[in-house]
Amino acid sequence: MDSRALDRIHMFDSSGLPVVHVEELGDYATNLMGGIEITCSDDFIGYCAARLERQHIEDLKDDLAVRLAEARVLDTGKRTQVGTRLRPYVDYERRLLDREPPRPVGVLYDGFDLCAAYNVFLSQADTPPDGLVVVLTNQLFGTFDENDGRYHARVIILGQPCIISTTGLVEAPARPREFYLERQLGFGELQREADMPERWLRPDDPRTTEVMKGYVAQAICYHLTGEPFCEERGCRLFNAHWQEDLLFSQLEGESEFCVYHEQLLRTLTGATDG
Repeated sequence: MDSRALDRIHMFDSSGLPVVHVEELGDYATNLMGGIEITCSDDFIGYCAARLERQHIEDLKDDLAVRLAEARVLDTGKRTQVGTRLRPYVDYERRLLDREPPRPVGVLYDGFDLCAAYNVFLSQADTPPDGLVVVLTNQLFGTFDENDGRYHARVIILGQPCIISTTGLVEAPARPREFYLERQLGFGELQREADMPERWLRPDDPRTTEVMKGYVAQAICYHLTGEPFCEERGCRLFNAHWQEDLLFSQLEGESEFCVYHEQLLRTLTGATDG
């Protein structure tokens, strides 16, 4: 397995959510990586824009609005298409770029298109090209599954930058099967949510930052090895598809990582336990 060095991490909080503590995530990454340079900033868009001349900012935001409009998933059964840039969508995305987080949610984006759009904006902002960039966002994104021919919501997109969605934490991993069964049978979703608050994450869940640490670890492992996930449920690198598995792997495991990944990270980073 090939590996590469990681000298710095720049983490952005574009979620604007009180339950997201980016400095705590930065401290976690510092401990995991044995003290490398970690920078934590607020909104990704605002940070990049502040490093550009005003006219250049407006031009790049116009371009980014087009890219974001093209990244919209208009039909979950069809892949996004370059050139799909209906003017109302472009205008909407352009207005959002001038707003502070949290920005409104309700749109599903193609995660890889979103990552590519952010990468273009990042590359024009005179930021260091090396290292890992992690963007925390409340926007929802997904990837197209060739097996069933539709989009599925995701928590993380691994690339440059890596993008982690707080809305994806709530919406992507499935809730317990009985939740969907009772909802189909009309037994009352609100009562079920009230009865089982600990079995899945909520939008304002105080566990959010602790759970996101596992996804920061996945981003780091991806950058170091190209292999971000683990098959062991008790490891923070486990790729959870159910809320209960997500909460177990991030909050209830006997240790943070399985034996294999604990040793791998120790070897690659020189980090101590933690």
